[in-house]
Amino acid sequence: MNCIDTHAHVFSTQDHSIQTARYAPNYDATVQSFISHLDQHNFTHGILVQPSFLGTNNQAMLNAIQQYPNRLKGIAVVQHTATFDELFQLKEQGIVGVRLNLFGLNPPALNTAEWQNFLRHLESLNWQVELHAPPSYLVQLLPQLSEYNFNVVIDHFGRIDPIKGIDDPDYLKFLSLLNVKQHWIKVSGFYRLGATPNNINIAQQAYNIFKEKGFLHKLIWGSDWPHTQHESHVTYEDAIHAFKQIVFDKHEQCLILNQNPTELFGFSRT
Repeated sequence: MNCIDTHAHVFSTQDHSIQTARYAPNYDATVQSFISHLDQHNFTHGILVQPSFLGTNNQAMLNAIQQYPNRLKGIAVVQHTATFDELFQLKEQGIVGVRLNLFGLNPPALNTAEWQNFLRHLESLNWQVELHAPPSYLVQLLPQLSEYNFNVVIDHFGRIDPIKGIDDPDYLKFLSLLNVKQHWIKVSGFYRLGATPNNINIAQQAYNIFKEKGFLHKLIWGSDWPHTQHESHVTYEDAIHAFKQIVFDKHEQCLILNQNPTELFGFSRT
């Protein structure tokens, strides 16, 4: 059966970070290293996600997918002015969606003609939209994206504010907006919520809420390898161990690691 890591990054120090990058790593995260982690833990497939510091230059990710086209797919970062032909070329190279990484940015004006045209392109391509954004942005964007017929994937539990916690009014509103017909949630990046490998309470709380809301079949897992900005204290093994602490039921683990992402990302069932 498939076992899929739905969130990892590849890059090297030779790749040029954008000038506005909030962070740029000083090491290489190679596709060979990622594949080694997959093999070591019996994962059949992986999803590469474009990191923010590389902007819209997706070439490192495309090169990685080209090396392992049967095992990897990608989520790109593109300009919303990209033409349909440009997006279709990315689809031909293994891209299955776009990421809006909005930390450090203003939320986009999705009601403009340019954005509406772009989002219709994504519909036509059967792509997903991945949101990496604080809860205050999610509550603005989810209603606007509900007008479109594509999957919306929400990164890292919806990025609960470590200080405000689950009871943050914006996070509670985000939870109220969730629609099981459109939304998927990554139970990933627990350490971005202020948690540590030994303290996963906030991630555990969020997971239980998602289950109560009927989202068990819409949850997917990602290692978030190489754990950028947290690489000094988080390993691939830590990410797997934390997942099994958060999701200790074997049937639920199976859904999240294989059946759910197989459906979302269109991998052949094996």
